Amino acid sequence: MAFNSESYVKMFTDMMSEGFIVIDNKGSIRIYNEKAKEIFGITQEGQKHHEEGKLESGDIIIIGDNSIGKDDGKIDSETLKFLGIKDNTIGKGDSLIVVGVFNENGIIEPVFKTLKSNHKESSLVLNTEYLEIPMEIKIDFANKLISIKVRDEEFIMNYINAIGHMVILDGTTKEMKFYQSHGYTAREESINDLLKGKVYRPKGKNTETLDVIGKNIFQIHKSDSIIEEFFNVAKGEDISYIDRFEDINGYPTMCTLLPVEDKNNRIGAALKVEDISEIKRIIKERDNAINKLEKAEIQLNEEKILNIAFSDFRGDSKEIETVKRMALKASKTNSNVLLLGESGTGKTILAKHIHENSKLKSKRFIHVNCGSIPETLLESELFGYEKGAFTGALSEGKKGFFEIANGGTIFLDEIGDIPMNLQVKLLQIIQEKWLYRVGGTEKIEVNIRIIAATNKNLEEEMLKGNFREDLYYRINVFPIWIPPLRERKEDIIPLIDTLLPKICREIGCEPKRISSEAINILVKYNWPGNIRELENILERAVNLAEGNNILSKHIKLGSNKQENKDESIKSLKDSLEEYEKKLIEEILSIYKGNKKRTMEALKISKTTFYEKIKKYNIE
Repeated sequence: MAFNSESYVKMFTDMMSEGFIVIDNKGSIRIYNEKAKEIFGITQEGQKHHEEGKLESGDIIIIGDNSIGKDDGKIDSETLKFLGIKDNTIGKGDSLIVVGVFNENGIIEPVFKTLKSNHKESSLVLNTEYLEIPMEIKIDFANKLISIKVRDEEFIMNYINAIGHMVILDGTTKEMKFYQSHGYTAREESINDLLKGKVYRPKGKNTETLDVIGKNIFQIHKSDSIIEEFFNVAKGEDISYIDRFEDINGYPTMCTLLPVEDKNNRIGAALKVEDISEIKRIIKERDNAINKLEKAEIQLNEEKILNIAFSDFRGDSKEIETVKRMALKASKTNSNVLLLGESGTGKTILAKHIHENSKLKSKRFIHVNCGSIPETLLESELFGYEKGAFTGALSEGKKGFFEIANGGTIFLDEIGDIPMNLQVKLLQIIQEKWLYRVGGTEKIEVNIRIIAATNKNLEEEMLKGNFREDLYYRINVFPIWIPPLRERKEDIIPLIDTLLPKICREIGCEPKRISSEAINILVKYNWPGNIRELENILERAVNLAEGNNILSKHIKLGSNKQENKDESIKSLKDSLEEYEKKLIEEILSIYKGNKKRTMEALKISKTTFYEKIKKYNIE
């Protein structure tokens, strides 16, 4: 075959619905039909107009690049110095948005944003007013497009893998003098080309199409594997294939590669190219739609499960949603759980729900408030005792809470109040799964799930020597932090909706409504007592409201001036307790801390004495 009758060849190849490229054995392009020009962005018809030109000092450059160094002419940190960027941490594969002035040597600082190559973001956006020109640049990683908006004019480029988008504004007129479009590799108009002084071609209607005939194939297409293979076949390699998927200049295509011979002599090669980017885009859109649907369904099911599983643990905030998800995960494991948070945040309710959603839900749930049991009784209450173990012990002995909870769940509320000597025994149960009763010698096996709770900072307690480090790590396998009400005030209204009807039922009155003014007072309050305080305030308001409406005057907060006006008057109970505490301290002082003699002098039992010591926090 000889390359003659070129006008006929062009006419017939331009009629093809696929791209068609033929090169000779030196790599020169002999045929490049209209479809191929359309696929690779060489045809510029119908686009916004700009004249031929090049970058000048003072021009404003706007760049959106989703992968530095990949399809932008291989720009790097050195190239970016043309814009005044001196950040050497920007590396290959990173995403970059930048607005700067060309060749001003840092007189006018650039504005830029970056993301590292391994980021998980769905977009990178820069909104700025640079030299009094409003701009918005966005890299949409999810939909694979880069948008550069200058004033009200927008320039958008889609991409498959990577792209370097660019708009240039004239430094004097501040008007657009260049914008990037597909086919910039063939036109040698990549970001790096232009930053290094390459002249760009004009665009728009009636603009002369780039003449590629006679040019080397590597001038029009970057040196990737398929183009190198194309050239090698033209030189004589025996390679051919039909309908193979390949990326050319970043465009997904289906290629057929065939050698071209004349009298058994290799004179070139032909490449037929079918654009499948639209097919890929449609498939991607379908896959995204299916994924979104599946995620929405999973989220909906998860929300239903959470609402059923934690029906009494109200709150719609993100913080409480996270707590519920963590609690649901905790309920599906056998690991020990530690609930952290201030008093009144709902730790007890959450502990019950974790148990009720676990495989132990048919077994016992034993709640032990470690802070309310006197220290002298706590050991026998937790671990039980044998008959005759101490004065006043039941003749038949007694099971402790751990034995009673065997096979189920024990909830150790305020675990930070357990004394050090009992912490050793608790650690033994966790590690060895057995215990001794007080006064007993027989090992009793126990298999229980422990949920603990505290309002103390156990790490600080460890540093003070009040809590064992090994026990802390044993119970802190699955920690869940419940934030205080003041940090999630959006939960106040759903909590009111739940608590108010419940309070009315318990009191035995008609359902009551609460006014918006009253709600506003509750939302503004700081809630030191959390949900428990909210419940008490609502109960008081229900009792104060004579009709069916709770008004702002019925809301009595802890910091309310009306409520505190008589602070100087102490109640009879407070006065008696103050006297009782003072008397115990005085008698202890007289007997130099001898507790036995103090009890005898006061004529009170050992149990009562230690309860009062704990109650009044007497050292």
